[in-house]
Amino acid sequence: MKLVLKHPIVVSDKVTISELNFREHTIAADYLAFDVRGGVAQRIALIANIASSEDAVIKRMNGIDYRRAEAIVDKLMADDEAQAVDSDADVLKQAEKK
Repeated sequence: MKLVLKHPIVVSDKVTISELNFREHTIAADYLAFDVRGGVAQRIALIANIASSEDAVIKRMNGIDYRRAEAIVDKLMADDEAQAVDSDADVLKQAEKK
């Protein structure tokens, strides 16, 4: 999933970040972001991890772009939760049959 930044981040005279590329799914390591203290710090770490970026880059994002990145991550995590609940229900049904 690609997020084109409305406000590119100028890192140096030669480097400007104009988009973030998110994986299509989360991985277990992404959840390590929740070990970081403070809600916003957790979100920044999570966005950076899923976008294969650095916290320092995410911290420099314009607020509008940050909120758009949050929306992408929220959807990925909600999809994980929904699939996990469905999977758990299937496992319980199979266990009951035994």
